[in-house]
Amino acid sequence: MENYFFFILILSVVATVCNGEGSISYDWTANVTVAQDGSGNYRTISDALNSVVDNSDFKFFIHVKAGVYTEHVVISEKKRNVVMFGDGSDKTVISGSLNRIDQPKMKTYQTATFSVLGDGFVGRDMKFVNDAGSKKEQAVAFHSKSNQSAMYKCVFDGNQDTLYVHAGQQLYQECDIIGTIDFIFGSGLAVFQNCSIQLRDPFPKPYDTVTAHAGLGHQEKSGFSIIGCSIMPFMGIPFTRGTAYLGRPWNGTATVVVMKTSIGKIIDPKGWVQWNSNTPTPPTVTFGEYQNSGEGSSVSQRVSWKGYNRQMTDQEALMYTIGVFINQNGWLKTTCVPFVIGL
Repeated sequence: MENYFFFILILSVVATVCNGEGSISYDWTANVTVAQDGSGNYRTISDALNSVVDNSDFKFFIHVKAGVYTEHVVISEKKRNVVMFGDGSDKTVISGSLNRIDQPKMKTYQTATFSVLGDGFVGRDMKFVNDAGSKKEQAVAFHSKSNQSAMYKCVFDGNQDTLYVHAGQQLYQECDIIGTIDFIFGSGLAVFQNCSIQLRDPFPKPYDTVTAHAGLGHQEKSGFSIIGCSIMPFMGIPFTRGTAYLGRPWNGTATVVVMKTSIGKIIDPKGWVQWNSNTPTPPTVTFGEYQNSGEGSSVSQRVSWKGYNRQMTDQEALMYTIGVFINQNGWLKTTCVPFVIGL
């Protein structure tokens, strides 16, 4: 283990996979273009997706030009290896407002503005919004069951349940994730690296929770690893009331670690919170922190759960790096997204 540990440390440099050793390089020339003004092949994203060959092993590139697309997009399981890129997260916006209050018969994932079921999805330079508002409860901006998927320089903007990491191995690199309650949630196996995690005022709720993970039992690997991110109030605006926590366990095998992240004083000194006041936290959860910084990073008053590790060792932290946690078979080299393998 020691030799392997130092090997990973040596690899802890930025690996721009388009140019790195063993990477699969490609340019970002579009197969089809979406433009609201008619200058592309299609006016809507959904129409463009209909042109993707089912169950293809080859990447299909879709360029979505600047504009606000009011669509509810679903990329089906048969639409694999779709690469979708915009003109910037401030220019290419997909917006919706479905929610569980106005649509009570919907399941949470069905409220998603943008839902990806096909494996191998790569997204870049886009913004995904659910603007239902803080009083509408579950309202997903982006939902993904895409295995071996990567999102780069995207924005996920909502309130409760903004980003639903439902299943599969996923990377979120240099993204902005904005919300209130459980706004990064699901049962996926995901790393969030160099992301800006921003919390809106929780009103009318008493507090925010960044994460809510549900493990898949001890037989299947699952969890969230937050590395080199920042956790701050939205637009730097302090809460007028309420507080925030790094997360809460959705079930008894929930796994979330926060490492080398700047944590603002917006986070309550306890750090973590149980699912609800009537549900004690099971000893089988896995929560941890490693070398964080900022006014909210002190672990001296953190929860005393059996499954919480307030001072992870280097070797413990290694197990939640990209190289070990999600990329053991090297799939990220096919995404053309930059990342740091180790710590």
